[in-house]
Amino acid sequence: MAVSSFLILFFAFTFSEAITNLSEDAMALLSFKSAISHDPSNLLYNWNPSTNHCHWYGVQCDAISGRVIALTITGTHSMGSSRLPELGYNFTLNHSILAGTLPPSIGNLTELQTLSIRHNVFSGEIPAEIGNIRPLQILELQGNNFSGRIPRQIRYLSSLRVLNLSYNSFSGPIPDSLIGFGRANVVDFSNNQLSGGIRVDQCEFLNHLKLSNNFLVGNIPAEIGKCSSLRTLLLDGNILEGRIPPEIGQISELRILDVSRNSLTDRIPREVAKCRKLSVIVLTNLIPYDSSVGEFNAFVGGIPHQVLLLPNLQIFWAPRANLGGRFPGNWNVSSSSSSCSLRVLNLGQNYITGALPENLVMCANLTFLDLSSNGLEGHLPLHLRVPCMVYFNVSRNLLSGVLPRFGNCSCDDHDISMISYGQDIRNQNIPVWGFHMNTLFGSSNLVVVHDFSWNSLTGSLPLFSFGGADGKKTSYKLLLNNNKFNGSLPVELFTNCNDLQSFSVNLGVNQISGVICPELLLHCSRLTDFEAAQNQIGGSIPPEIGSLKMLQQLDFSRNRLSGSLPDQLGELKNLKWFSIGENNLTGEIPAQLGQMTSLVVLDISQNALTGSIPARLANATNLEIVLLDHNRLSGNIPSSFSTLRSLTKLDLSFNNLSGHIPYPRPPSDCDCDCFKGNKFLHSCPDSYSAPPPGGLPVPLQVQKWHSRSKLKSFVIAMTTSASVVLCVLAVIVLVLILGRRKLSRLTSLRRKVVVTFADAPTELNYDNVVRATGNFSIRNLIGTGGFGSTYKAELVPGFLVAVKRLSIGRFQGIQQFDAEIRTLGRIRHKNLVTLIGYYVGEAEMFLIYNYLSGGNLETFIHERAGKNVQWPVICKIAINIAQALAFLHYSCVPRIVHRDIKPSNILLDEELNAYLSDFGLARLLEVSETHATTDVAGTFGYVAPEYATTCRVSDKADVYSFGVVLLELMSGKKSLDPSFSEYGNGFNIVAWAKLLIKEGRSSELFSTELWEAGPKENLLGMLRLASTCTVESLSVRPLMKQVLEKLKQLNS
Repeated sequence: MAVSSFLILFFAFTFSEAITNLSEDAMALLSFKSAISHDPSNLLYNWNPSTNHCHWYGVQCDAISGRVIALTITGTHSMGSSRLPELGYNFTLNHSILAGTLPPSIGNLTELQTLSIRHNVFSGEIPAEIGNIRPLQILELQGNNFSGRIPRQIRYLSSLRVLNLSYNSFSGPIPDSLIGFGRANVVDFSNNQLSGGIRVDQCEFLNHLKLSNNFLVGNIPAEIGKCSSLRTLLLDGNILEGRIPPEIGQISELRILDVSRNSLTDRIPREVAKCRKLSVIVLTNLIPYDSSVGEFNAFVGGIPHQVLLLPNLQIFWAPRANLGGRFPGNWNVSSSSSSCSLRVLNLGQNYITGALPENLVMCANLTFLDLSSNGLEGHLPLHLRVPCMVYFNVSRNLLSGVLPRFGNCSCDDHDISMISYGQDIRNQNIPVWGFHMNTLFGSSNLVVVHDFSWNSLTGSLPLFSFGGADGKKTSYKLLLNNNKFNGSLPVELFTNCNDLQSFSVNLGVNQISGVICPELLLHCSRLTDFEAAQNQIGGSIPPEIGSLKMLQQLDFSRNRLSGSLPDQLGELKNLKWFSIGENNLTGEIPAQLGQMTSLVVLDISQNALTGSIPARLANATNLEIVLLDHNRLSGNIPSSFSTLRSLTKLDLSFNNLSGHIPYPRPPSDCDCDCFKGNKFLHSCPDSYSAPPPGGLPVPLQVQKWHSRSKLKSFVIAMTTSASVVLCVLAVIVLVLILGRRKLSRLTSLRRKVVVTFADAPTELNYDNVVRATGNFSIRNLIGTGGFGSTYKAELVPGFLVAVKRLSIGRFQGIQQFDAEIRTLGRIRHKNLVTLIGYYVGEAEMFLIYNYLSGGNLETFIHERAGKNVQWPVICKIAINIAQALAFLHYSCVPRIVHRDIKPSNILLDEELNAYLSDFGLARLLEVSETHATTDVAGTFGYVAPEYATTCRVSDKADVYSFGVVLLELMSGKKSLDPSFSEYGNGFNIVAWAKLLIKEGRSSELFSTELWEAGPKENLLGMLRLASTCTVESLSVRPLMKQVLEKLKQLNS
């Protein structure tokens, strides 16, 4: 009995000791499980003490020691789409994801070699205890929601090979020595909120460094050249300044380099050509669908020819990079290769001149070529491999001559032979598009685009053919508009159009004549867009038009078409845009047009159509724009038009219509001008069509909404105000951390030298400017703003200038100030204040502008009491400002977002012409060493709501600010007028205008004198425009060129 008791105690002690030895890792794992808040797929169901922890899901143990060496739980959800409801996320049980925090006990897994919990929803900070796992080789936390700072204890992990913290919310600086520490091969911190500079120490083992899409500032360190094994270097989407360091040429293994979407300047170093293995170079990258992402790189000079001729270069991407120069003449010549590996070349929106080199044909793999918006001249090379290209764009250049046939172009297995110019290749066996470009474009359905528009190409149109076996998966878009093509519209434009998935062609604004042949339509049933406006095409529209069942857009306006409209048009059920205005069409409007259920735009204006307007036209319920003006239509306006709820513009002017205008008068944007020129039509406004006395009944819930609207507007205004204040505080803290730096030595060498851009008297020098301003005396002060103070100075009798003395603290340490300000000095427009010159010194910076004697718009608006300011003056000022902004947004090089539109930045001359000032100063601030792109450069009360909340700006932010200025111009009130105090703090002119419009009190917005003088319809039109400009939704807010066009319409 004693012996058995001893044995029981012995075995119990032994088992207990074994449990203790084996449970240290298990306890750490159970602690990890306890920190999991959501496990919708029950992945950790078997994590319990009753089973061996080495058999738990995602756990791997060493076969000998039994210690945990790997913890791998990878989420299978799609990043950004699978979310948890309690955290504002959505998910289904099919998504294998975990949510929770990473506990400090993770550091007790002291033999762990792999920790991979990527693509889950972990949050919180990484515990400092992570540094206790010394054997750790792989740390993958990407695709979670971790926040806080990256723990510096990671530096203790000397065995780490892969460190991936991308796609989280980490902030603060990158810890010292973390880039290139130990024997790390991969460091990926991309897509976080990291700030501060980039520091690189010993990094000879580093293969991949990814720092994309953070808030990193300063220069690209020259020490990056020490990373001799680096293959991938991604620095895009930050706020880096200065130049690309030539030391990058020391990285002999470099394959991929992306420095886009920063604030880099200077020349592209020719040393980059020493990286002989480089295959991808991205200098700039425009993102058209994300207006919050800006591209501020602006390089100087051309591309070193040695870089373009790199033997392994496959992708060179640099749109709108401020690059000039010419292409290399010896494209196929390289010191180590006689061929060209280039597949993708994007140099659109630059300043490249000269001709396209003939031997560009040697780039046999070229499938994407964008050279649009440059200064290219001469003819297109005869043997250019355009038929093998998925994307070819040479639009908006100075090219001339005939469109080549691009014959004898065979595409090998790596390319696509899609389009043939001038030859029928239906019977030829030419390889079709390969898999590699499907992967590049992310779709098995190809969209091939060939754009020759906006040049001076001549001759007749060649015959186009398709040579691909998978045509049903290929859409082809051909743009030939705005050239000088002549000859007749061919009987057959595309030989085998029906082999395509879809075909879109634009022949507009040429000199094409002839008629629309039925064969042209019958042979191309896959046609979706057919634009041929502003040519010389005659004849009638053939009935065969009804065979184009896929047609979505048809534009033959401004031609010489005659005859009647065929009834078969009603068979085009997918047609959205039908424009055939300014022709010689006769006959009646077919009632079958009402069968076009997809129709949005109908323009048959300025023809000779007769008869009545068919009531069945209103069956096309999606109509938004209907233009029937300047015809010979008679009869009544169909009452059914009142049912078109989507209608935004209806023009029935200058016909022979009679009767009453139906109520409600469609649409809301239509004034009496839409009905003028109909002498038998009742006068507008038509009392017969007026609403019932007392107005329409207002539902009870609407009345209640009105009572709450003031409170809602107050909450919105307060939220916006708080966001702006937080952004400003964040920038102040950043500036204090970074500290103040000295100005570059380059600027100190220019002491006392005033640089001028225009003809100026010799008296324009530093001493005379200081003397004329009275040493910047307050007596000569004419304005102050966020960038500095402005002084009036008369240098010589009759020669007045305005001197803006910049706040040195805001522009401290601008290394590229000289290049930036010289760019601004070249900008000229009739509604921009002319920059005459500038001065930069160690303790002084100022800009010199032409002086305007009419003061600024702020004074004009708020001190015009008693003055009879009427509509023509208001409209002229608005158009002047809009013209200046449209120029900055679309025609200026580089394009500029002003970011501080307000009345005090708009100056007037004696004839009340308006001029925009301070343009480009926000860009100067953008590239300052004291700043990141989160600096708020606008003025409270004029800042767009998306700018206030995200601190990122687009041209739509200028549109919002312009809308605020319009409201001030019409009302005579300030953006934050004291009279708004009755609505609560923070209530502004935008909220006030919306309130008046919703309550039907629009007339109360205008100053009394302005409203009484009228014209009231024009004033209401401007109010509607201002309201549209100040909507919160970026997608609804118009572009500046659209605003300008509307203002011109109101003024006509």
